[in-house]
Amino acid sequence: MPELPEVETIKDDLRTLVEGSKIEGAEVLNTALVEQPSPEEFARGLKGLSITRARRRAKHLILELDKEMNLVFQLKIGGQLLLVPPVEEPVTVLMLLLYLNGARRLFLRDVTGLSRARLLSAEELEERLYSLGPEPLENSFDAQYLHRKLSSRKAQIKALLLDQKVVSGIGNIYVDEILYDARVHPRRKTNTLSAEEWDALCAAIRRNLRAGIEHRGTTVRLYRDVLGRPGEHQNYLRVFEKHGEPCARCGSMVLREKVGGRPTHFCPTCQLMPRGNNPNREQGLTLC
Repeated sequence: MPELPEVETIKDDLRTLVEGSKIEGAEVLNTALVEQPSPEEFARGLKGLSITRARRRAKHLILELDKEMNLVFQLKIGGQLLLVPPVEEPVTVLMLLLYLNGARRLFLRDVTGLSRARLLSAEELEERLYSLGPEPLENSFDAQYLHRKLSSRKAQIKALLLDQKVVSGIGNIYVDEILYDARVHPRRKTNTLSAEEWDALCAAIRRNLRAGIEHRGTTVRLYRDVLGRPGEHQNYLRVFEKHGEPCARCGSMVLREKVGGRPTHFCPTCQLMPRGNNPNREQGLTLC
C-alpha cells in the first residue's frame, strides 16, 4: 500500500511533471473509482481545469485545480498514477485516464480496483481531512504529543500508530520497521511505555519515513512512481517480510504474527515483551 513516503514521492513527481498542465478531458474506465460526485459529473467537472499544485495530506494525494476545486486520490493497496502508458492497458486494470495538454495522458492503474477518487471543493476537502492526526514530519509532532495522546490508553502500540486520527500516513510496512528500530514490541500496551521509549518511537518514526522518502518509496509488490519506476527502500527493510530470516541486529529469527488483524513482523529478542503486558484490543481505530 502506498504510505506517506510513496505518496510523497508521487506528489513530488507530479509537481515537476504536471503542475501547470490543463486537463483537456477525463475518461472514467471503472466507475467504482469515483466516490464524489457521480462519475459523469466527475469527468465533466475536470474538463478544462488546470493543475495548479500537487500536495499530500496523510495518504491522500491532492491535485489542486483552478476554480478552487481539488482532485483527491486514495491509492489504497495497488494504485499507480502513471504519466507513461502502462505496458498493458486492459480496461480491467485501468480506472481513470486524464488527457493533458501537450498530447500527454495520466493513467490511474490498479489491479486491485480499490483506488478511490473525489472531486471536491475547498470546503468539502477541509471536511474530508478534518479528523486526520498530525503529519509526523512536521514540527508539531514530537514525543510529548505521542505521550499526551497515547500514554493513558491500554491499546497495543501498533494499532494506535496505524490509527490515522493519531498520526497521519503510517501504514503496515513502516510501522513494523519503526517498532523494530525503537525496540518496542508491536503488542506493547501504550500505557506501559517509558519516556525514553516515547522518545525512541518519535525518533524512529521520523528516521524511517525520511529514509523511505530518500529512497523514493518501498516496492514490495505494486508501488511505482509516476514514470513507472519501483522504489528502492525495500532494499533497506530489516523486519518487514523477513520472517524466518535472522535479525540483522541480534541473530534471532524474525517472526510473523497477526497483530490487530495485520500481518506483523518483529524480532522477539530486540523487541522483548515485558512481563505482565497482556495484549488488549481497543475499538474505534481508523486504519485506512
